[in-house]
Amino acid sequence: MHIYKTTFSSLRFTNFRLYFYGQVISLSGNWMQQIAMSWLVYRLTGSVALLGTIYFISQIPMFFMTPLSSAIIDKVNKKMVLVLTQIFFILHALTLTILYFTNLIEVWHLISLSFLLGIINAFDNPTRQAFYTSLVPKEFIINAVALNSTVLNATRLIGPAIAGFLIVILGEGGCFLINSITYIFSIIFLLMIRLDKDSIKSKPISIINDIKEGFNYMHKNIPIKVLMAITLLFCFFIFPLITFIPAYVKDILNMGSETLGLIMSFIGVGSLLASLYIASRKEILSLGKIQFIGILVCGLIVMPFFFVESLIITILLSIILGFTMVCAIASTNTILQALTHNEMKGRIMGYYLMFFTLGASFGNLFFGYLADILSLPYSMLISGALTIIGLLFYIPYYTRVNQLTKDKYIEIGILPNIPL
Repeated sequence: MHIYKTTFSSLRFTNFRLYFYGQVISLSGNWMQQIAMSWLVYRLTGSVALLGTIYFISQIPMFFMTPLSSAIIDKVNKKMVLVLTQIFFILHALTLTILYFTNLIEVWHLISLSFLLGIINAFDNPTRQAFYTSLVPKEFIINAVALNSTVLNATRLIGPAIAGFLIVILGEGGCFLINSITYIFSIIFLLMIRLDKDSIKSKPISIINDIKEGFNYMHKNIPIKVLMAITLLFCFFIFPLITFIPAYVKDILNMGSETLGLIMSFIGVGSLLASLYIASRKEILSLGKIQFIGILVCGLIVMPFFFVESLIITILLSIILGFTMVCAIASTNTILQALTHNEMKGRIMGYYLMFFTLGASFGNLFFGYLADILSLPYSMLISGALTIIGLLFYIPYYTRVNQLTKDKYIEIGILPNIPL
């Protein structure tokens, strides 16, 4: 009972609990759509490079628009921004549904709609990152970040499994339709959240000054700069594996969409276990070590992953991969949230998502085309090896960065002055 109370402590706050429930429903539908989209793209084209290209197109608007959107987000009613983005998500999913069931859908539609999705996410993602941590007191931020990650990964367990079987029964369009419905529930729960007047009051916006202030804040904070660099490189080298799993299932395992859903669900199992592990932790100092080990093991898993032709071994590797990926991502996110003052959180978390997107999108593009040249397994072998080499270069700076991070915790008031 004590572990349960510690792990889910942020749920005692009504606003966070409502946000949590909305996320469980909408993210399940979102994962279903992601699986259906990637399977549809590969079914129509048979190209790993195009899988990477469409991912790139869906993410690149976030890179260019996030500095602007995150500056605005810090000065406006975040709840209403999220309500508006959910409405646009509904329209996007319904468009996919109509095109699919009228047999009009073509690759150029998927490319165009992926770009529009990226524009919506450029406002939704940084707003969400700044919003949900404001629903709990500062001492509960670690738990709130971990629980948010838990929702993401629990739905990664549920959504892909349902999508894999639903594609067989209704086709990819069934997943698009269900996703559009789930956003309605997200809007309902958001509207039920009650905020104090100060938190929803809009403030004067000066775009250039606000962007400049955000970048100056990041530039002067060495731990934050290092975390951004780690995020960029981790997403560049590791995230392409997730995008290319449909090609692996179809061409190497010679199996169908049910197997794709199964593998993605077992990645979700590992991710969920990692999220619960992070959520159960009360202290923040060890997160740097958890992050480092997570990245190291991810690199070791990525190297052999696509050479494996046994589904059982693939499932075991998927669980480990999901666990270590979330250990790395959730640790980074939590440290960033803890290091950032509330008035800068929209911008800093926006920049975090910008580096996350930049790494993942260019990684997918680069390794997708490399896979068409060398083959998918060898492309990912190089990716994993470069991850390990990057960590070896980081080792001499690891202790110094950890000490600077601890100094920041003390300065902000998260920690008393104790040895690291």
